[in-house]
Amino acid sequence: MPVNFLEISNQITEKGGRVHEYVAVHTNLIEQARHLLEQYSGDVELLQQRVEKAAALSSGLRCAAPTQEYLTSSIAALPVDYPYVILAADGSQINPSRHDQVEFGVINVGTIRMMPGQAIAPSENIKSELLALDDLVTSDGQPVGEDIVALRRDLFERSILSELAKNEQLPVVALTDGPLELFREPRGEGQAIKKEYSDLLQAYLGTLQELADQNSIVGGYVDKPKSDLVVRLLELLQLNNDELNQAGVKRSLRGITDAGLLMSILHPGERSAVFSIQSQTLNNFSGRLALHFFYLNVGYGNHPALARVEIPAWVAQDKTLLNLLHVVLVNQCKQMGTRPYPYVIHRAHEVAVVTFDEKQKLIDMIATEWDRQGIWVDNISNKQAGKDAFGAKKRYKK
Repeated sequence: MPVNFLEISNQITEKGGRVHEYVAVHTNLIEQARHLLEQYSGDVELLQQRVEKAAALSSGLRCAAPTQEYLTSSIAALPVDYPYVILAADGSQINPSRHDQVEFGVINVGTIRMMPGQAIAPSENIKSELLALDDLVTSDGQPVGEDIVALRRDLFERSILSELAKNEQLPVVALTDGPLELFREPRGEGQAIKKEYSDLLQAYLGTLQELADQNSIVGGYVDKPKSDLVVRLLELLQLNNDELNQAGVKRSLRGITDAGLLMSILHPGERSAVFSIQSQTLNNFSGRLALHFFYLNVGYGNHPALARVEIPAWVAQDKTLLNLLHVVLVNQCKQMGTRPYPYVIHRAHEVAVVTFDEKQKLIDMIATEWDRQGIWVDNISNKQAGKDAFGAKKRYKK
């Protein structure tokens, strides 16, 4: 049945009547946050000590921590007059489903190589990995879910970038969509799932270390971010010393995002200060791999558009590498016009996406081979058959 539009319409009217109240409260919180940002902008040491104390009392604390730049910094990119290479990878996946005729998964990663300002056309490539049979279960027989497949895809994307970067002689900017931090543990119980996650994490960290050894400029681009790590840092300033054990729980600025806070500070093309990430993942992402981030206004004129860019410590601590990443992202986003987003990542996504028809072809290919090998091939589930009877999907989403 269709959505009950009449019922929803009444709810829209009811909630719409509270918009002005919501905006007033939100605006007041933004003003409080900006006041704190300006008041403590240069007190980097004090803020760092505050984060350390709160983290010692609250092991689950997750917030930004200042580095060396003022909190209100708005930094423009410096011109770059030397050649460099841009590499981007983006992945798509088919998650295993027991409702299909054959259960399988696929990780599809598209890569793009560009040399801006050089008379060399962009090149693209695609790598595909089939997950079948024992790839779909852990050592204790638990099924591998979409969380594990997504982690494998994250690893696959960065591994390919590392392999490509090894062949380059010029400075390399290696971009992916989404954060660099793998803070999500897969759903499921048992030691096998935990070991699978641990093994993938260690392999991922090893790949980042390879990129660090190559001195590649690694960046994870987060479009339209909703994170509030800087806001959480400011909330620490509103807690008394005896309240620091409530850090991250007692939220005085809840609902405010970093992008909303910094939007009025950053002009088009400018980046914010670089912050490090205080998180439980510090034990994994440490030393040169310690994760940092900054915000970047990739918008134009009176149309700000803030992105969050995650970077490892070896990039955050090198102004030349940081500036080249800054330049690349601004220029790439300009190529997308009024919908600013790194063109090279957009291209990589176009290469990687798997269509519904392609999934069906893969099912047919696998079923044919299984049948040839004498392996019994099941029918689709009755549930799926019922869904298909009322109109099959026309495309397979990432």
